[in-house]
Amino acid sequence: MKYLIAIFFLFNLPFSFANHHENDGAVDENPIMTELPTMDIKFVEKIGILTPDEILNILGEPAKRIELKMKSSNDVIARTWYYHNINTDENGRYFPTTELDIVDGYVESVVFMNEVDETTVIEAKKYDVERPNSVF
Repeated sequence: MKYLIAIFFLFNLPFSFANHHENDGAVDENPIMTELPTMDIKFVEKIGILTPDEILNILGEPAKRIELKMKSSNDVIARTWYYHNINTDENGRYFPTTELDIVDGYVESVVFMNEVDETTVIEAKKYDVERPNSVF
């Protein structure tokens, strides 16, 4: 009788571990970060690791969007997003407009503008964002 019970448990052991690891195909993904720093330099250091979807989750919809599309496939190849009053300088004063230039799914450059109007031709504080090789 002991051997029958031992054999029964040996055959059921793999199934108990398999049921433990089931998750119905749903993957729990934790975001890399839930908020961005407001100071300009720290903002530029962090924004480069985020995708556009993650930026939208943190900052919300931009005040203005510009998208460049391929004529042949209508795929978006570059985006420019404008946000208002989200970043500060080293003295704590807010920049009226922050421009995010997104190419190939990541932020390539950030421009902090002192003019509220996005059509201005004045170059403000511009930073090229370094894309990390990996997050970890």
